[in-house]
Amino acid sequence: MRIADYEKHIQSETSARRYLLKFCWKNHQRFCPRCRQRRNYPLTDGRRRCAQCAYTYHDFTGRWINNCDLKSREWLRLIKLFELDLTVLAMTKEMDLAYNTVYKAITTIRCAIAANAIDARDFFGSERSIELKTSGRVLTVKPCSNLTTPVFGVIEHSGLAFVDLVPGLHPETVFHFHQNFGLRLGHWGKTYFSAPYQRYHALLFCSPQPPPRFMEFALSPETGETTKTPEFLGYLLGKIRRYRGLSPEKFPLYVKELEARYNNRDQDIFELSASLLCRFVPKFA
Repeated sequence: MRIADYEKHIQSETSARRYLLKFCWKNHQRFCPRCRQRRNYPLTDGRRRCAQCAYTYHDFTGRWINNCDLKSREWLRLIKLFELDLTVLAMTKEMDLAYNTVYKAITTIRCAIAANAIDARDFFGSERSIELKTSGRVLTVKPCSNLTTPVFGVIEHSGLAFVDLVPGLHPETVFHFHQNFGLRLGHWGKTYFSAPYQRYHALLFCSPQPPPRFMEFALSPETGETTKTPEFLGYLLGKIRRYRGLSPEKFPLYVKELEARYNNRDQDIFELSASLLCRFVPKFA
């Protein structure tokens, strides 16, 4: 987004809210988030009540942006800093907000991006790493001790990158391939990656457990393979090295964010993020 346009949108809380609302209601036609009925009547506090089911709601009810209790201008400023790919610590220094508030808001943006992926059901849901509440306010992250650590396959084709959850693979399986079949591995902190495996350019996962003693890391933590490394894999590993304190339960959010950034590298990340943030929180069984 151009700076001139951005400054116009954040001139006031009204202009910022107007910009966000254009992503919420098509043709300004409001409807009940619960029953989808259009008939409603306004209340004195600015909310609306559905004429059919009597559900009381406001413009952001049930949407990702309803998380964190931030004002519209604060959201736009955070989206701009997110577009610039700053760390949460750097964002905190730019805004008069607590670190935990900024971290929660950026996690919400990452959730909105990840929920838009075609394989979102693989890591969202009551039995997955992140349980979503359709109020848009609660994002329950389960302890990694109760989860099966996901292993992702990284592949790039015709300029598009895909980070797929590989079914049936666990970190122990990858370590087994390393010990018995010579699959080369590398790591950076808790993040592990492999040499090409089947159709994937690399396997990738985050594990809280220390590696077995027999591990020999032969791959560079900067680029993976020393030759013929796909552009996205080098980009992915380079970005992951910036993160501190990665956890297996939130690892899918980071890789899906990087997948989206890479695949939309010629698009307006600001508008894309705002659009996804204004969507309803989906229901995953």
